[in-house]
Amino acid sequence: MKVSNWQKSAFAMSLVGLVWSTPALAEQISITDDSGRTITFDEPVNRAVVFNRYNAEFVRAVAGMDAIVGVDSWVTRDPTYWPNLKDGMLAGEGQREPNYEAIVALEPDVVIFPRNGAWQEAIKTLEPFDIDVVVLTGWDVLKHETNITAFGQMFDASDRAEKLNAFYVRYRDMLKTRLEGVEPKPVYLEEKTEYKSVLPGSGWHDMIEAAGGRNIFGDVDIETQPKAKGTVHNFEVDPEAILTADPALIVKLQPGSYPLHTAEFSRAFFSEVQARPGFDELAAVQAGEVYHMNYYLAGGCSKIIGALQIAKWLHPDLFADVDPGAAMQEWLEVWQGVSYPGRYWTSLAEYRAVQ
Repeated sequence: MKVSNWQKSAFAMSLVGLVWSTPALAEQISITDDSGRTITFDEPVNRAVVFNRYNAEFVRAVAGMDAIVGVDSWVTRDPTYWPNLKDGMLAGEGQREPNYEAIVALEPDVVIFPRNGAWQEAIKTLEPFDIDVVVLTGWDVLKHETNITAFGQMFDASDRAEKLNAFYVRYRDMLKTRLEGVEPKPVYLEEKTEYKSVLPGSGWHDMIEAAGGRNIFGDVDIETQPKAKGTVHNFEVDPEAILTADPALIVKLQPGSYPLHTAEFSRAFFSEVQARPGFDELAAVQAGEVYHMNYYLAGGCSKIIGALQIAKWLHPDLFADVDPGAAMQEWLEVWQGVSYPGRYWTSLAEYRAVQ
């Protein structure tokens, strides 16, 4: 059959089209985020605005600080931990208060929110500017591996992501193996505010359970509670319920600060907690098993380092050979690129020893 010049030309063009289109298809990256959406990128992300400190830590760990062009105020409030911040990077007062004018000016490829941030509003607002919004929740302990894998795919840094997951899994599996069959001990974890604790659905609750503890408020269903009592991350509790539960361990979360808090800062809490009505009768207070713990340790690498530290307090014989401080040092120096300032906790027993 004779082939016309037009047919030859059309065939040649189709081959050219295949050659041109194949690399684009090969380079496409698809992830499914916490909202259940599948987001597809034609090429790796180079510029990201990141909301929530945990998300920012993971992007820095996987892709490096150069990939972050904008952050929220939770990051900028601690410049010693983020020495590479530059003027003009502030993109909002928090994960629920993005500054869209600032975001657009930063020209990001993507904006990353946790699922309790303003991502739904952001999708609608940023769509006309062709800026993708991805929902990944760095504070969610149970999603660590899938989160890190997604960051690795987005930023073309899967090798680095796999190594970070290995760091996390090493301690997660250690906790699971050593605590198998061990009876959980009751734990009261108090947020920064007096008599504010955590419920199922928060990463802090999962941290307690991973450590071989039992959250004394783990049976409270947030859906049945008045909204005025707070959220799963910061829930107002009845002091009488703490006394009734008689926890074996009390952990007070300090405000997050990369530089270590002063000894006086912790002493003020230990003095106050012993003066609370009825607390002198609690087993934890009597034994000195009350700990003032910095958010940076508690939240280290999806809270796995916090879980490791609480496990060592609750079950010292099972974790005698484990040094959570060394794990924290590796997290900071290897994965965050900052120095380890020293131990991020102190205890009531130590406070009493110097009185």
